[in-house]
Amino acid sequence: MDERFSDPLFLQRTLSEYAQGFAALAGAFRAPAGPGAVDFGTIQQSLVAGYQRLFTPGGLDAAAPPSVSGAAFERYRRAAACTTELAASIAHDASRRLAEALVASDPGASPITSLRELHALWIDCGEAAYAEAARREEFASAQAELLMALVELRAAAA
Repeated sequence: MDERFSDPLFLQRTLSEYAQGFAALAGAFRAPAGPGAVDFGTIQQSLVAGYQRLFTPGGLDAAAPPSVSGAAFERYRRAAACTTELAASIAHDASRRLAEALVASDPGASPITSLRELHALWIDCGEAAYAEAARREEFASAQAELLMALVELRAAAA
């Protein structure tokens, strides 16, 4: 398990960021553009930023530890950057799906009246975007490269 999850300060910051994200999301629905107008740009920025933080690999700083080979750390940085770019594209796809779902005027669909319902819709959109991305060869290759780079980095540090 990631060491960050046993750090109470990390958990407090994460919960605070989560609450701020939903507050920004709720604020976007009350945008001054008029009744019924939703500022999807604000929604997308808030969701993409949170998604990127979620998928940014933790545990290693931007500078290589002194005991680690430069080549191994550089390989890790390239792999992490590629994985983060893929996470950003997943976040963009998920926010696009959310915007489309919120705009859709399906007469059988019940309206979103609470943050709980909005959260459930966001999760559904995120899972659909992730599932689609995870089936691509590019995603599998990036995950494999990140894992191999981490193994090489760990071996270099030993």
